[in-house]
Amino acid sequence: MRVFSFSELRQATHDFNLLLKIGEGGFGSVYKGSIKPVGGKGEPAVVAIKKLNENGLQGHKQWVTEVQFLGIVEHPNLVKLIGYCAVNGERVIQRLLVYEFMQNKSLEDHLFGPAFPPLSWETRLHIILGAAEGLAYLHEGLEVQVIYRDFKASNVLLDEKLNPKLSDFGLAREGPMAGHTHVSTAAVGTFGYAAPD
Repeated sequence: MRVFSFSELRQATHDFNLLLKIGEGGFGSVYKGSIKPVGGKGEPAVVAIKKLNENGLQGHKQWVTEVQFLGIVEHPNLVKLIGYCAVNGERVIQRLLVYEFMQNKSLEDHLFGPAFPPLSWETRLHIILGAAEGLAYLHEGLEVQVIYRDFKASNVLLDEKLNPKLSDFGLAREGPMAGHTHVSTAAVGTFGYAAPD
């Protein structure tokens, strides 16, 4: 995983220009950016840069969780974390994450947004099965079980071929340890998506 300087990411987003803002959530704002490859040779890569909102509902703990989980997992149906930036200044603390850019936005945009034509049933099934494969990998494909805890249409991102990738791991948690049957009974996730029980 690559460690970026704040100035690199500020330059990549043209000083976090509002015209490059592609999303916003509890963590903060997400910007489209362009980063130079390591060594500076080759074509710049288009990325998504998530910048922690200092006054946001989520904070440092969720940022650490994203780095912790996405730094060790790799699967075609999970968004790839390219790197991060952590600056601890006297006046300001900056926390940013750099992901692969997903050209077709989220499943929510396709289901409920007016900008996209309706998805065919075949495409919907493809997306659902891919998202399920991502969840199965997290639950069963690793040495440590990962419980995702924020599964919703806006966290299912779509690449140029409409392949789904789960994103936003700020609420993820390690599964039960040996001898334990559950992790926590605390309600988490986005209101309206979490099961009422």
